[in-house]
Amino acid sequence: MEVTGSAIARTDAETAVPVTIIEAEEIRQQGITSTAQLVSQIAANDTSSGPGLSTGTAITGGASFANLRGIGTDKTLVLLNGRRLANNSLDGGAVDLNTIPFGAIERVEVLRDGASAIYGTDAIGGVINFITKKSLTGGNVEFGYETPTRSGGGDSGDISATWGNGDLETDGFNVMGSMSYRKKSHLDYTDRGDIREVYAPGKGIFGVSSFAYPGNYYQGSVAGNPLAGSGCDSEGIVDTGEGTCSYDYGRYGQVQQESENTSLYTRASAKLAENHTVGLSYLWSRNKNISLGAPSPTSTSPVLQPDSLFYPDDPALDPTQPVSVRWRGIPAGARETYNTIDASRLVLDFTGDFSGFNYATAASWNESDTDINYRGGYLNDSDLEEAFNNGIIDPFSTDPLTDAGRQALQDAEAHGSVWHAKTDVYAWDGKLSREIGDWFGAGSSAMAVGADYRHERLSLETDPDIASRATSGGLSPDASVSEDRDVKGIYTELNVPVVEGLEVTAAVRYDDYSDVGDTTNPKVSFRWQPIRELLVRGAYSEGFRAPSLYELYDPNAQTYSPGGLNDPLLCPGGSPAPGGVESRDCSTQFLVEQGGNADLEPEEAKNWTLGFVFQPVDSFSAGLDFWWIEIENEVAAPTASYVIDNAPGSIERKDDDTIDYIPTYNKNLGSTKTNGVDISANYRLPTRYGLFSVGYTGTYVDRYDFQESPDGSYVSNVGHYRSGYGTIFRFKHKVTFNWNKGHWGAGVVNHYMSDYDDYDTSTNEKVGSYTTWDALGAYTFTAGPTVTLGVRNLFDRDPPFSNQPEVGQLGYDARYADALGRSIYARFNYNF
Repeated sequence: MEVTGSAIARTDAETAVPVTIIEAEEIRQQGITSTAQLVSQIAANDTSSGPGLSTGTAITGGASFANLRGIGTDKTLVLLNGRRLANNSLDGGAVDLNTIPFGAIERVEVLRDGASAIYGTDAIGGVINFITKKSLTGGNVEFGYETPTRSGGGDSGDISATWGNGDLETDGFNVMGSMSYRKKSHLDYTDRGDIREVYAPGKGIFGVSSFAYPGNYYQGSVAGNPLAGSGCDSEGIVDTGEGTCSYDYGRYGQVQQESENTSLYTRASAKLAENHTVGLSYLWSRNKNISLGAPSPTSTSPVLQPDSLFYPDDPALDPTQPVSVRWRGIPAGARETYNTIDASRLVLDFTGDFSGFNYATAASWNESDTDINYRGGYLNDSDLEEAFNNGIIDPFSTDPLTDAGRQALQDAEAHGSVWHAKTDVYAWDGKLSREIGDWFGAGSSAMAVGADYRHERLSLETDPDIASRATSGGLSPDASVSEDRDVKGIYTELNVPVVEGLEVTAAVRYDDYSDVGDTTNPKVSFRWQPIRELLVRGAYSEGFRAPSLYELYDPNAQTYSPGGLNDPLLCPGGSPAPGGVESRDCSTQFLVEQGGNADLEPEEAKNWTLGFVFQPVDSFSAGLDFWWIEIENEVAAPTASYVIDNAPGSIERKDDDTIDYIPTYNKNLGSTKTNGVDISANYRLPTRYGLFSVGYTGTYVDRYDFQESPDGSYVSNVGHYRSGYGTIFRFKHKVTFNWNKGHWGAGVVNHYMSDYDDYDTSTNEKVGSYTTWDALGAYTFTAGPTVTLGVRNLFDRDPPFSNQPEVGQLGYDARYADALGRSIYARFNYNF
């Protein structure tokens, strides 16, 4: 067999590197219906890159990513059957987990160790290898439904079918196919009023915007709103003082977005001769996602002239000068974005044995294709400014629009496909392995050699008309890119038993990137079993991650920063300076401009692991795996708060000195150092009352320190929320309790994440720990069908309070906690 982390086929699955194997049957019993759900429950994975990321203002297309050790989604290598997939075309740095055909998965192998010397230089945090069924006879149909016990929506349903025919050994061929479909309905943030927070300065919550309805007006240090005198008494309006009103933008937010995922996986294999097999597989998936954002703000602040019909009647204004308007297009409704991600993959592979050699080679094509479509709510500020000044739309009134006003608003809307992105990867790989003799009388040594080549291509196309008209969309009208590169690699691996119970493995890989240079990365590991009950293992490896094409060439785009920021010029320390206005310049959001950087340098990394596996009896085993990772020249975008505090001179300003935007382009920020320990245990107890089993996996992080600049001081992220980075949990675990007897089965699952310091500790010191329990029961009929009933979040635990303003909705952190509450599910599975 071949286990993830080595190119050498072997008979012992307990290798020198830590690998967790998750069986499909186990994950389906727990009501898991997607690869993103599965990965989010791995203790060594940072959940901040999961589905909760897409419930905020960032357009992710509904994509979800793996992030082992929390060191970045671009440093976890995701494989399908041991080979690469195309990175998600929307951000270009990692594989979208939703593209992997969940219904066809047989097992998942998680390598919790660097593997750059085997799979490629970017496998720094580890490898997650999704392994599909290779040869299948018969079929399977499965469908399920899940719904929260609270009202509002958020239910989901899925169906999958798999079928195969032919036996490779007796018939000489096998064909199989798997189809799956999954749909989730949306759940609005307003349907979770018990956790919803809007504006609570005493708790650190500033979920309001100065782009209001009716609008605010500004002229120098003078600001006003027609409803300010009455306490801002209108739906969605909050009185934040200083003569203006603010808008509750979170009222349009969602706890869960509407999404739809369809996938198809097929494979045909045939014996060419004894010990030689050819296979052809094809994967296609489509992920549709609808994201909603608050109605469009006039982000460029249109100007209302003194002779306008709607010029404010405010004696504090200079009537000879215009006023800038911060208005929100409530009559146009929410900004609705329809995202579609298509993924395709075609692989032709050959495997076999000859003259003592084991070989595997394949040619493949992978593609990820993303389309962003503005369905409604995106408005053009220039058209609005014209309508304001022509007396067609009154920006300071909430009265229904006239026919002319509705037409003007309709004319100001931007619709259509605004952005299309595609990544293509053409690849070839091949390897040979064989035993090469008993060198030291302790067992046969083995060696593998391999090579691979891939051509990566990135293309981005923006519709200039739609992008320029959708002012709040933030896309540059000329944001188009077409870049490619070639990557060539060769590697070798040698496994040598030195004495009885001790074997050493060494590997080295050379890679050549056509755009950033070449690199050589070694790895050495050992496996020592001094007694039958104890295994000691360890490894050292080096990694090198070239910046992705997306990181290098991503077009500039603007979006809004998290709330709670202060303009260092007009609101230093949180208090308005001369010319400053509190609602505009203090504790608010600012535009940030993001983009690629062609001058980025590669990241370099070092990994160490040391582990112990103890199995005193056949029914019990336990493991401890210590790990250390150091990364230099880490590529990331600095946060808006970091730029404000450390590089205020780089902020772009308008003529009146207000902030136009904050530049946060990709940079080599500095180094990261992290270490911790993975804990695992399994116990099986057969009794006359049935088979009882307990499984435990946990990760304790001792250190996670990073720099925000190459020469900056190290900042600890373990147990501390850091602006722009979230938190790294000190401890996470998952415990499963299972029972099986005859046709019956039952299980209980416990999930735990430790507490951490909140975003603003002066108003809320700690985000509490988060514990949830799941329960399930199953019955398998004699004829074959299995019915499973389960409850997720059995005790209806609400997410712990957090005042973070950066992701999802306010009052909790959607990256780490689920606001659906308790949900019940039913599953039906039939094999034939």
